[in-house]
Amino acid sequence: TEKAYARDMRNFLADIGKSLADVTLEDVQEWYEKLTGAEASKRRQLAAVRSCLKFCAENRFTDFNVAAPVRAPKVQEDLHERILSREEVMRMIDGETDPHRRVVLRTLYLMGLRNAEACGMKWKDFTRRKQGGTVSIFGKGGKTRHVQVTASLLKEWDEIRKNRAPDAPVLIRANGEPLCHESVGRIVARAAKRAGITARVTPHWLRHACASHSLDRGANVHVVQAMLGHASLATTTRYAHVQEGDGTGAWLED
Repeated sequence: TEKAYARDMRNFLADIGKSLADVTLEDVQEWYEKLTGAEASKRRQLAAVRSCLKFCAENRFTDFNVAAPVRAPKVQEDLHERILSREEVMRMIDGETDPHRRVVLRTLYLMGLRNAEACGMKWKDFTRRKQGGTVSIFGKGGKTRHVQVTASLLKEWDEIRKNRAPDAPVLIRANGEPLCHESVGRIVARAAKRAGITARVTPHWLRHACASHSLDRGANVHVVQAMLGHASLATTTRYAHVQEGDGTGAWLED
């Protein structure tokens, strides 16, 4: 998130061609109207600019927060478009023959990790139990949460492990080198294409699938919230969607 916001601010200043102190409300409005791409990306870019200019005003670097009146229009919820079916996820995983790449897919899906969280896991963060174990994840917002690791997933981790040092990364390339953010993205994208999925699937889609499929299968919503590190229960409940035969009418008709 920090890298994305920093990139957004650099792009904003390059497009405006002014210092922050000289930016006007009209500059921000015109810049936002010219943005292209996905709505989520445009909203994130505006959030970065608004946050930066608010900080500048609060700390007297500028006289006013000129971006305060600029707000992104509300858009229809499209989360359902980014939730893969369980069958699609299984095709992605089963179609991957390389054990190092396969375990990446399994880890993202079973643990619901963000890309950076998966890349940042080290063996020293892991505690073994009789069945699997737990990993301490230092996640978004500087918060630490403890995520369960199934026995089968742990077995796959052990099978690819090359470095026994505590600081060694859990997820690695075939040559033993750590995975980077971009590598994980390519692994997921190629698996989706191989599975016949035409959408531009990113690692975060497997996090969405983890939440949605867990709730579908009866997982307690508070457990899912804790595992994914959602600050608000409302964020978790967005993934609970109506299943066939679950409409209110089925409960109300005699």
